[in-house]
Amino acid sequence: MIVRGWQARLYPTSEQSHRLNQWAGGLRFLWNRLLDREKAEYEATGKFLWKKQLQPIAVTMKRQPETAWLADLPAHAVLDTAARMDAALRRMVKERKAGRECGFPRVKKKFVNESGIYCVGQATEIADREAHIPKIGAIRLRGGDIPEGRLLSARIWRDGNRWMISAQFECNRPDPLPPSGVTIGVDLGVATLITAFDGSAFEEIAAPKHLRKAQKRLRRAQRALSRRRKGSARRRTQARRVGTIHRKVRERRKDLLHQISHRLTAKAGVLKFETLNVKGMGRNRHLALSVADAGMSRLVTLCDYKADWRGRRIVKINRWFPGSQTCCECGRLHREMRKLSVQTMVCECGNVLGRDRNAAVNHFRYPEERENRDSDVPARVEIGDQELAPVPIVETRILKEVA
Repeated sequence: MIVRGWQARLYPTSEQSHRLNQWAGGLRFLWNRLLDREKAEYEATGKFLWKKQLQPIAVTMKRQPETAWLADLPAHAVLDTAARMDAALRRMVKERKAGRECGFPRVKKKFVNESGIYCVGQATEIADREAHIPKIGAIRLRGGDIPEGRLLSARIWRDGNRWMISAQFECNRPDPLPPSGVTIGVDLGVATLITAFDGSAFEEIAAPKHLRKAQKRLRRAQRALSRRRKGSARRRTQARRVGTIHRKVRERRKDLLHQISHRLTAKAGVLKFETLNVKGMGRNRHLALSVADAGMSRLVTLCDYKADWRGRRIVKINRWFPGSQTCCECGRLHREMRKLSVQTMVCECGNVLGRDRNAAVNHFRYPEERENRDSDVPARVEIGDQELAPVPIVETRILKEVA
C-alpha cells in the first residue's frame, strides 16, 4: 500500500465561504491562545505543555461562556491544532538542544500563515466532483482524477482568494513498469536544469527561469502593494495580486518538474543523482534566486517516489564526489573547475567538454556499490580495474527547452 496526495480547488457558495472563513478565524484564535498559554507556562515553571495537556485545554475552551462560539469548529480540527502546537514545540526544543537559536512558534495572522482546516477521513467524502464536509455539506470542486483508495485525511486551506483542498488516499501500489536496462547519470544545474547521459547521448533541459521572467510584473505589483494603506480593502486586493503571480510561478515550476521526473523514471532502470547541498547553495547571494527558481531538490524528491512506484532504482552520489572537476576520459583532477565561471573542461589528454556534460558522464560511471559512502573520494575516477573508455561526442537531444 502507498499513500497518494491529491489536490483540487473548491467552489463554495457564499454561505459556505462565510462558514469556512469563520472556521479559519476560530482556529487561528485557538492557536494564538494556546501559544500564549505555552509562553506563560514556560515563564512560570520553565516547562512546556504537551499534547496530552493541550488537547483538554482546547476542548475546555469550547465550553466556556466567553469562547462558546468555538463549539462550531470541527472537533478534529481543534485537536489537530493542539497536535500541531505540540509538534512545533518539539521542533523548537530539538533545535535548541542542537545549539541553534530557535524561538517560540509564530503567531498566526489572517491571510498570512494560516494552517488550514483539518478534516478527518471517516467523516469526509470526496466523490463525483464534490467534497462532503461535516457541518457544511457538499462543496463543488475541480481538480485531477481522484485516486482510488481509502481517504485518510483532508485539509482545506486558503490560497489567496481561492479555497483549496488537499487529501491523502491509501491506495494499492501500482504495477511496476517493465524492467529497463538503461542507466542515466544526471547532473543538476541552474543554467541547464538537467544534463543526462545514458551511455550514448546527452539529453539537456534548459532551466525555465519562471521566477526571473516574472520579476518585472512581481516588482511592479509589490511596489503598488507598498503604497496601499495597511488594513484597507485595496491593500488586501493588491496582496492577492502579488500572491497570484507567485502561485502561477509555483505551478509552472511544479508542472515542468513532474514532466521531467516522469520521463526520467519511465526510461531509466537506474538513475544516478548527485547529492547537492541546496540549502547551502541558497546562502550564496549570487546564486540564491537561480537555485530557488530551479527546484533541483524537489526534482530529486519527485524522482524518488516515482522510481519506488515503478520499480526503478535511485543512486545518490556522494556529495564530495568531484564530478565536475574530474576528466571523464583520463580521470585527471582539474581544480580550476571549482569556479563556476569555467564552463569547459580542457584536459591534456585532448578532452574538451562542457562542465555539465563532463559531470553527467562521471555520474553515469559512478559505481553503485559506493552509494552514500562517507569516505574521501579519490581524485581519479575508476570502476574496479577497468579503464575508462573515451566518451563519444554525439548530437545533443533537447527534451524540452523553455525560452
